[in-house]
Amino acid sequence: MVQLFSMKKVMIAAGGTGGHIYPALALAETITELKPTSEVCFFGSSNRMEAEIIPNKGYQFYGIDMSGMNGGIVDKFKSLTSLLKGIQYCRKVLKVEKPDVCVGFGNYISVPLIIAAHQLKIPTMIHEQNSFVGKANKLLAKYADAIVGCYETNLIDFPKEKTRLLGNPEASIVAKLPMDKSIIKEYGLDIEKPFVVFVMGSLGSSSVAKVIDESCSKFDESYQVLIVSGKANDYEFQTKKENVFIVPYIDGPKVLRVADLAVTRAGATTLAEITALGVPVVLIPSPYVPNNHQVQNAMELVNKEAAIMIEEKDLSVDSLSTVVNELMKNEEERNRMKENALQLGKVNAANDMVKWLEDLTQR
Repeated sequence: MVQLFSMKKVMIAAGGTGGHIYPALALAETITELKPTSEVCFFGSSNRMEAEIIPNKGYQFYGIDMSGMNGGIVDKFKSLTSLLKGIQYCRKVLKVEKPDVCVGFGNYISVPLIIAAHQLKIPTMIHEQNSFVGKANKLLAKYADAIVGCYETNLIDFPKEKTRLLGNPEASIVAKLPMDKSIIKEYGLDIEKPFVVFVMGSLGSSSVAKVIDESCSKFDESYQVLIVSGKANDYEFQTKKENVFIVPYIDGPKVLRVADLAVTRAGATTLAEITALGVPVVLIPSPYVPNNHQVQNAMELVNKEAAIMIEEKDLSVDSLSTVVNELMKNEEERNRMKENALQLGKVNAANDMVKWLEDLTQR
């Protein structure tokens, strides 16, 4: 058990996507678990998903409407103006809350909090989930007292003297999940038969959905297929096979825990869960992300023989159905991938981050 002494309050900036929000919530949960008297509060965008998710978890939330860092000259000017206002706002909040340390989980919404904390001489930490460093964290690297990464490439992009590869705190939370196959009965599956789960993020992907749909006729009858269509996917599946089940949403980590194989995107949080749970996986990285960083994320697993990757440009009915059928028929290969994945999983990430945060507050 980690013993905390001086860290009474932590302020975390997180937002934009679940890939930033859920690791931040995992860290917050670990802090309050290890030190119930410690307080955690959050900063984020007032008009994005964190403004609903984080308060619903019971945390104090401060939100502002802030422009991103992309676009032309006019957009960049608006962004700079927005950033300066954001820093000013964060300075006011920090003077009221008086946190012992501030943590940023990437995305532009982290920038004003970390800069304001630096100006007020409050210790700061940033977390990079991806193998390719985002713009926000590149900017914040010089202001941060501590930098947490997940991949070896982070040691190249960040100053080594203040960077540690501790991993994604989401891994610490999912690693504790019990093995409970009954979860799949909620989606109509038979707990006695093996199954593969397809999930292309919480929103889904219409382009990949079409290939999955057309592949269903070629998937072997010896296993079940659970397809998560996604909340924002307008593709209508046509398959009528009895061993195929289509649902809009699942409890991802709980289903991954009991899946025989997963076919997923290569987002940082998804891969943290995959490696923490040791799930054999076929990765289809999203090509619609900055610097194609999901391919780089995926290669970290592929190079360790913990995953197979099919880039979306190479995705077809034949390529998908062949690899899924072969893996579902080869339990020995799936077990080998599972063991390799587990070796990559950093299940102590959240605890290790808490230890480092405590060290920062004692300087």
